[in-house]
Amino acid sequence: MSPTAPGKLALAAGAGAAVLVPLAYFPGLDAPFLAPKLSALELLAALGALAWAWASGRAARWSPPVALGAALVLATTLLAWALAARGGAPYATAALARWAALFGIAAAVGLRADDPPARQSLLEAVTAAAGVVSAVGLWQHLELPGIAIPVISAPGSTFGNRNLAAEAVALALPLGVAAVLGARSSRGTRLAVVAALALELVYLAATRARGAWLGAAAGLVTVLLLARPRLSRAALAGAVAAAAVAALAVLLPPPHNQRYGSDPKRFGSAAAVVESSVDPTSVALRTRLGLWRRTVALVREHPLFGVGPGNWPVHFPRLAEPGATRDGVLTATLAPRQAHDDLLERAAETGLVGVAALVLLGAGVVIAARRRLASAETRLPAAAAAGSLVALLAAGLTGFPLEMPGTLALAGLALGLLAPARSAPVAPRAGRLPLVVLAAALVVLASARAGARLRASHRLGQAERALRLDPGPAGAERARGLLAGLGTFARDDVRAELVAARAALRLGRGPEAARAAEQAIAREPFSPNGWGLLAAARLAAGDAAGARAAAGRTLALLADHPLALATDARAALALGDRAAASADRARLVTLAAGTAPGDRTAASARQLLAELDAGQSKPGP
Repeated sequence: MSPTAPGKLALAAGAGAAVLVPLAYFPGLDAPFLAPKLSALELLAALGALAWAWASGRAARWSPPVALGAALVLATTLLAWALAARGGAPYATAALARWAALFGIAAAVGLRADDPPARQSLLEAVTAAAGVVSAVGLWQHLELPGIAIPVISAPGSTFGNRNLAAEAVALALPLGVAAVLGARSSRGTRLAVVAALALELVYLAATRARGAWLGAAAGLVTVLLLARPRLSRAALAGAVAAAAVAALAVLLPPPHNQRYGSDPKRFGSAAAVVESSVDPTSVALRTRLGLWRRTVALVREHPLFGVGPGNWPVHFPRLAEPGATRDGVLTATLAPRQAHDDLLERAAETGLVGVAALVLLGAGVVIAARRRLASAETRLPAAAAAGSLVALLAAGLTGFPLEMPGTLALAGLALGLLAPARSAPVAPRAGRLPLVVLAAALVVLASARAGARLRASHRLGQAERALRLDPGPAGAERARGLLAGLGTFARDDVRAELVAARAALRLGRGPEAARAAEQAIAREPFSPNGWGLLAAARLAAGDAAGARAAAGRTLALLADHPLALATDARAALALGDRAAASADRARLVTLAAGTAPGDRTAASARQLLAELDAGQSKPGP
């Protein structure tokens, strides 16, 4: 029987999420990887929700335990939002949209989960996209010419960051196993799927992303234990060969490149990479422990309902000191947006009530998985989906896959393979109409959010480039014009306000810079960079006392903030407090002595110290 229109739309949404979200990358944006991926995810999920609302009968119904868990997750997120509204929850919409996107993709995939050809197409789409991600990443790893994709952490592939790319590949691996074992198409297609799976294994090894390794191992063991496939000798030989090449990728790092000098894990020995995972003196472990300890303190403050969805990055800076610099959890150039543990972050934002809802969803998934594993027809895809969700859980112990679009899309796809109920009555058309209208509204909203996000990211990227390429007033004027009237719809941070304040400072417009900084503080009241720029703006406007007050707020949040120290020193001199100015200068000298590769705090301190010693009347932006 040919698929219905809702079924076709559902397959398009699911396959689109499997391919477009991992591969989306728009150069020229401030967030060239995250913004297009989030936009694609939200729009495709809304289309998936529309397909689900449009459909009727068995395929449109979820297993009751899964449906109850999903409803509770959304309800507790909304409840935490409502309770946090008085204190502010500027990113609650984005947090809720991520959960809605996961469930929207799951709804789309669930409509075709019992259609073997469509299901196999989805699995092959996931594997093909992950294979492309891996091929691009390995090309970067070998430092071959021809791919001009910038990276934050090499080899970041189409994610820009190797950890995010590796976590997505880790979730794709169990689904790729099912794609290989379930392939019934031409020999060429089967070989292509096998090759993609092998590339994923090798790329995952080359990333040296330990959290993703843990997730991949847990996911692969899960799918193999649950599916219990019978492998031919040729298949076993191929698996051993791919594992051997992956082991070589771990053991043989690329030649040292000074461009990535601040990333020692990329060039260290395999033993050093593993050892740093348990060495309490290692930077990575010290930072993770510092983030988790402060997040636990946040949970203790608001144990039942949390601080509000999306509010972890808003509240975290007020708990960063003492020891923010020592633990590496907050600097003037690096403000964390995630707790690097999904469950802890959920507890901090929605409290123990929200965690309980998530646990109930997990229990519902286990029940649904057991039912689908009992059927020979759905055993393999169910095992693969369970493996992918186990990989999500394991990677989330030290990362944040529930916050990122690539892993969210794959989690939604895996959930959709497990969620469908065994049987359900056909829904009457009148009962479906309100759901269709609501889903159509979600499509419109997702389209508007996507457009706003991409426009804002493009203009912010242009403004940051203008300031960087032209250090004079012309660059500042161009940046100021680009950011004028830029709305906050679908923006997940305050960088636009901070860049606007920097541009106004460069032009000597203190009151304008202060207004921009105050807008940033209104959204993130504990942002040390917002308060630091407000201090500099007040000093530029001639308000030395106000500058010292704002600098004091900055240094209470982050004691090693170079701009705040320099501003406080100048303001103190203007008010005749030479002792305070001398103390600020001494701290700047200590910060400027840092010699670690890529230490931007030390570089900023050296520049500001030189300006301070030269007797300039105002700090540079």
